[in-house]
Amino acid sequence: MYSKQEVKKTRELFYTSFGKYMGKNKSIHGKRIKWVNYPTHVRHIYVRLFSNSKMAKIYIELQHKDDEIRSLYFEQFKQLKSAFENCVGSWKWIEYAQNELNQSSSRIEKEIQNVNIFDKNTWSVIFHFFEENLIKFDAFWIDFKDLFKQLDD
Repeated sequence: MYSKQEVKKTRELFYTSFGKYMGKNKSIHGKRIKWVNYPTHVRHIYVRLFSNSKMAKIYIELQHKDDEIRSLYFEQFKQLKSAFENCVGSWKWIEYAQNELNQSSSRIEKEIQNVNIFDKNTWSVIFHFFEENLIKFDAFWIDFKDLFKQLDD
């Protein structure tokens, strides 16, 4: 078992290291971005990275407090599912979920197993997984974010 302080320190080092690792990559439109906190520029749509002692996952979280509006965002993604999967591959679609703050959300996620944030020997596998999927998502998002911005207005 790890102490809270060890967990916090490891997570900080992991995500700081990942941010530096991703510094070599620019967005599809040629701009530098903070990949760890991918900027969707649409309220209520977030790209999240998560890793623990068993797995790592990337997910798009739709987090509007109004269930109907959140459902509209999810439906918009579903209408674009073919284009989404052509860019990023197959992900798991979850219309009704709870986030770590126990708030209702919807998610589209992809994960890998048998990696461990507390084992630096697996960091390269996690970094590559996150890098590959963030860059693919960026290609999709550049083409389709304006549809979601219209819903945001």
